[in-house]
Amino acid sequence: MKFIFEYVRIQVLELFRLPSFFLPLIALPTAFYLMLGIRADAPAAQILFSYMAFSVLGTMMFQFGVGVAATRNDPWNLYLLTLPVPSRVRVSSQLMAGLFFSALFSLPLLVVGAVNGALFSVSAGPLLFAIGGLCIGGLVHGGLGLALGYWLPARGAVPITNLIYFPLAFVGGLFGPVDFGAFQPIHTFSPTGAWADLISNSLVGRLDVLALIILAGYFVVCAFFAIWGYRRVEQTQYR
Repeated sequence: MKFIFEYVRIQVLELFRLPSFFLPLIALPTAFYLMLGIRADAPAAQILFSYMAFSVLGTMMFQFGVGVAATRNDPWNLYLLTLPVPSRVRVSSQLMAGLFFSALFSLPLLVVGAVNGALFSVSAGPLLFAIGGLCIGGLVHGGLGLALGYWLPARGAVPITNLIYFPLAFVGGLFGPVDFGAFQPIHTFSPTGAWADLISNSLVGRLDVLALIILAGYFVVCAFFAIWGYRRVEQTQYR
């Protein structure tokens, strides 16, 4: 755990020095919520948490999907690959750093939600369960981002991640509930759809077991490919 926390500290300090990284990820979800979310025809707390999930998704996809792909061949990262640290330590520390920034970037949305009353439209218990669901989904999509980051080519990372990011947000209903009719299983069994269902059920005091199972399955698959991708990069550089 000592090594994990040290890696988290290094990543946090590194990214805090890059306003171009965190300013768009703070501003975009909040702007979308103010322009679109407040007017949505759905329970206020559900819409607020949907946009918070959108914020977390962006952090995880672009910090890991784009960030890792773009920097994995930098001198500093090549040096880190030489250290006698297991791949699970690097991957775990990246997930923890992602959760830290996800929480940080969600604060403006929480402030807006507190001002317009959406945050206080549910009781404390369901609110805490929904926050837990938000964190669970953050870990799953952090694993997805890492898998993309260690497998995508650096030049193709941005367009490919965008092609995945916005469709996932739409299918999951992160901009507001969407009725897919006969194609509803696409929502139910997508990672963002299961995430949104877990959060929305948590807000009314229900545990969505199916959503948890789906998210657990995605996490196992994504973590496997993330660790495999990390080891592939490691072996490519130092075989």
